Amino acid sequence: MSTLRDILNRTRWRDEGLHALQIDVLHRGAPGDRRVIAGSRVVAVRSGGIELAAESEGADPVFVPYHRFLAIRGPEGEPLWTKEHGEAATALAAPEPAGHAPSELAGEEVLADFTVVLRGASGDGPLVLDGSAGEGGGQILRTALTLSMATATPFVLEKIRAGRKKPGLMRQHLTCVKAAAAICDADVEGATLGSTRLVFRPKAVTAGEHAVDIGSAGAVALVLQTVALPLAMAEGPSRITVRGGTHALWAPPFPFLAEAWLPLVRRAGAALDLDLRNPGFYPAGGGEVVMSTAGAATMAPLHLGEQRAVGVLELRAIVAQLPEGIARRELAAAAELLTGHRLSSASETVRSEGPGNALWLVARDEGTGVTNVFSGIGDVGVRAELIGEDVARAFLAWQASGASVEEHLADQVMLPIALAGAGSYTTNVLSLHARTNIEVIAAFTGRRLRAYRLAGERFRVEL
Repeated sequence: MSTLRDILNRTRWRDEGLHALQIDVLHRGAPGDRRVIAGSRVVAVRSGGIELAAESEGADPVFVPYHRFLAIRGPEGEPLWTKEHGEAATALAAPEPAGHAPSELAGEEVLADFTVVLRGASGDGPLVLDGSAGEGGGQILRTALTLSMATATPFVLEKIRAGRKKPGLMRQHLTCVKAAAAICDADVEGATLGSTRLVFRPKAVTAGEHAVDIGSAGAVALVLQTVALPLAMAEGPSRITVRGGTHALWAPPFPFLAEAWLPLVRRAGAALDLDLRNPGFYPAGGGEVVMSTAGAATMAPLHLGEQRAVGVLELRAIVAQLPEGIARRELAAAAELLTGHRLSSASETVRSEGPGNALWLVARDEGTGVTNVFSGIGDVGVRAELIGEDVARAFLAWQASGASVEEHLADQVMLPIALAGAGSYTTNVLSLHARTNIEVIAAFTGRRLRAYRLAGERFRVEL
């Protein structure tokens, strides 16, 4: 039998919103005092009830428990559920999203086969995490730093990158720690190269001017993502300048940050802006990005609908201190696999402190407003054609799945959703990074994102 939460979530997934519903409730449980709540006021569907938007600026959200529900009605007033008769047949037979069977929405939950929390926070000590669990790399550290600042929760990270060839903090990880410590005046122990244990005790995040130089071609994006949401939620405006690699292997390149990640965190309420001053490639680095925020952000739920209508694909390739023919070969190889799609293609030579090459494809969904970015970074000994083909294949695999976001965005959209307290999306790949993120988020916030395996190479993630 469906629960009230099931009925509301099914409506949300089918229609991508609850705006057409009306919910009849007893006002604060008073006998005979019946009220009607418009579905458009519902901002979160929780296990014990629904959360409504605040009735006035500065007021708190309103929580309505399910035991006060009398009826849930559809757009024409038809009953989907009533207290007297339960779920209506029309609700049971309601059409699901194209290609989704009703049983699929229940899905098989994907559970972690590893443990991140070594010891929970208590009066005897802070939260202790296993830095070798799950993906066992820098992401556990970065997510822990972000949530520690956002929730004012101190933590200890043990066995940092213990399973890696070079365990402990590398320069890039250490830069994230130092950047986080700088913006919240944290007390830190173990912030040294190669350290396998870190203690981080945050204070209040301080708005203002900040600058970070990674000192190498380390990924600028990873440092920015570590501090972005805490700064956006701080009391006043901030600006932070980060120097390093802007188009790096094994990290989000700047186009991903600007075109895919930034619009979604803005949609979730974070007033952020990014400005690429100079591109930087491995090994010379020298790239520079400035991130600014107005601060005082209140995070809002982020529910992303399934793919609807992907528009013109934007293919872009850049080179620095290399022949532009490399970029054109990448574009041609990608375009050959994207026959039948509308393409806008361009190459460019840019100025940088060292040689480098990057290719990316921007796919904008005109129906949902979600943008996905697929990228490749040129490397010594790797043919340009292979870079182009890999980017095109990654896009095609995602498009065929019908999911809302691709693998990397699926991982990175979890933090704004967790801080908002609600959200949902589908993805074609649920990576080990994503599954690890779920565990770290639960450790700091008590909010557990649920991931379900669906048919057709898709996963649904929701909070």
